[in-house]
Amino acid sequence: MAFIPRTFEQILSDMIAYVQVRTALSDFQVGSVIRTILEASALEDDEQYFQMVQLLDMFSLTTASGTDLDRRLADYGISREGAKRAFGQVRFLNSNLTTDEVAVDGLTGATSVVVFASSRFPSTGFPYVIRLAEGTSRVQDVVVTANNTSSNTFTLDAATPLLSVVFVADRVALVTGSASQTINTGTIVEAPPTVSERAKNYGTQQPAFILAGNLFSNEVRARANDSGTAGNVGVGRVTKFVGSPPFSGARVQSTTNMSGGTNRESDADYRARALARIQTLSRGTPRALRGHAIGIEDPETGQRVTSASLQEAFDLDEVIVYIDDGTGLEPDTAPLPADSLSALVSAAGTQITLNNGTDFPSSGYLLIEAEGVNATELVEVISHPQPNLLNLSTTGLANDHGSGAIVNFVDVVSFGAEAGQRRFRIQNHPSVRSTDRVFVKPSASAWSLLARDVDYVLNKGTGEFILLDTAGLSAGTLVVAHYTYYTNLIAEVQKVLEGDPKDEVNFPGVKAAGVFLSVEAPIIRRVTVRATITAEDRFTEADIAPAVRRSMEDYINALKIGEDIIRARLVDAAYNVSGVRDISISDPKANITVLENELPVPFNSDGDSLVTVL
Repeated sequence: MAFIPRTFEQILSDMIAYVQVRTALSDFQVGSVIRTILEASALEDDEQYFQMVQLLDMFSLTTASGTDLDRRLADYGISREGAKRAFGQVRFLNSNLTTDEVAVDGLTGATSVVVFASSRFPSTGFPYVIRLAEGTSRVQDVVVTANNTSSNTFTLDAATPLLSVVFVADRVALVTGSASQTINTGTIVEAPPTVSERAKNYGTQQPAFILAGNLFSNEVRARANDSGTAGNVGVGRVTKFVGSPPFSGARVQSTTNMSGGTNRESDADYRARALARIQTLSRGTPRALRGHAIGIEDPETGQRVTSASLQEAFDLDEVIVYIDDGTGLEPDTAPLPADSLSALVSAAGTQITLNNGTDFPSSGYLLIEAEGVNATELVEVISHPQPNLLNLSTTGLANDHGSGAIVNFVDVVSFGAEAGQRRFRIQNHPSVRSTDRVFVKPSASAWSLLARDVDYVLNKGTGEFILLDTAGLSAGTLVVAHYTYYTNLIAEVQKVLEGDPKDEVNFPGVKAAGVFLSVEAPIIRRVTVRATITAEDRFTEADIAPAVRRSMEDYINALKIGEDIIRARLVDAAYNVSGVRDISISDPKANITVLENELPVPFNSDGDSLVTVL
């Protein structure tokens, strides 16, 4: 039976009719005693109906609001998203450091370097050390024995010639006499105020270090002190310190957008997300995978999934879930290091020198790939005393290896496979598509590289791979792998959807058994818009054009992965700005179809707007 609330007039009319039929009373005019009594009763009944309607609204997910909505959805274990603080990367620099740039390309082995102005550097006190090509894989320290300020030429010690080429505009910095600097966690930096925005403060979440002779520190994460969208600013806007700088000559600059700041979730957004989640309580369906992905937050970075799309790749026998955090996600990855030998190393040697070995760990295993007549071999690293120098175990090398030989830091999957074994697992996952290389060495044979999807199939989400040869490996076969894997948000979403066998209570998984599931960032679809506006009286086109551009950008930024750009919506966005009389859009000429693995973005890779309004 449907609940139909009754009005005061309906209740009063029925009361009067009932009394008229069952009594001799006849005066029911306004102001009479009996009518006044009946009106009082009807008002109370009407109020009770009103309260019952309110009560029903409170218990309906589609009409409840505020704390009532919070209480209803708490029954389903769904809570409202609070305001988030913006975050991004910053780095520090030492403006007091003596620096210049290479003026002429220099070849490997050269014993001189030409710069633009060597007069900035000492012309006495030789020898001293300078650093070349900071921030590149060719970074190297060399010893200066003379400084000709007339020709701007440094003469290098013959024992420390150039280990690799240097190019025009490579940085040159004085190492001798400079000091290392540490910038502590919690340093407060600022995006200065503008005409339309107040200053915005951010605190660093990691310590930064400027090595002696380096101009720049490592990049560190900084988070806004205030929650909400107000903390979102463009790349390069953070340029000041709040209070005293951490050392004399310190400067700061943001190297990414400070983004990800969101306001407290509105009732409409909260309701829509909750209803989508409730509708996806059955697991394994496309809707369930998308619904569970949205709202996942990485505990380390604070990034949160705001948009998800799913593609069933039949050709790959794989389900791919694309996610975005509202910023055009640039996924965090960790490659196992790889580089090349900078010099010949002979058999039985226990040291190798790399061109750029900074990222190599101080312990683990290296696979030196074959070059010329020299065979591939696996060696153990026991220490990393210098950036490019690695010490090997006392057994040393079995073969000679020439300069340029490729050196891979590898994940030793198996030191000795069992006879017929086909299933293995890499240590770090999810792996990045097409970065995996698997090498095997039977006990009596040489190393060989397996062909992806021909010799083996890898489940990128779990790190498991299976050899397609049903005979498997011979006993004692060595198996190693080199790859790049995802960290932070993509890794967290993969764990939620895939499940974690080590923590099935908190991560039971969502996907159906037997499904190969990969979580990836979408392809960024950069959208160009060109429009011409006509202003109403009392307005000028130049004054309202920036607001129209921002309104169009906001429309495109609000689109989710795979959502088309509707030309008419761009027009609507323009008319939302006061003072717009007419608008003509020359680009796009029609609606733009966005694929299910694409995210529309109105900015180029440098963060500049692609929306032009004249």
